[in-house]
Amino acid sequence: MESNPYSKLRKELKVGDKTFNYFSLPDLGENVKKLPFSIRVLLESAVRNCDNFSVKESDVNKILDWEKNSTAGVEIPFKPARVILQDFTGV
Repeated sequence: MESNPYSKLRKELKVGDKTFNYFSLPDLGENVKKLPFSIRVLLESAVRNCDNFSVKESDVNKILDWEKNSTAGVEIPFKPARVILQDFTGV
């Protein structure tokens, strides 16, 4: 049994002989297009990690309603899969 309630959004992308899985954010609705890119990254992470325990469906909905919740001080889960930092040292 799939524990992620958004498993229906999972799609496959075949590149050569490799297959990759991803979650299609546009399938969540029209308001995804209006979200800033940085918020879409948080949304994708929440959808991918949604297990209704540490990341709940209500958390995903809070991010989808970002425009309304942006000034309300709503907490959202932050589970980054990758972190990119700028290097000022020149090393």
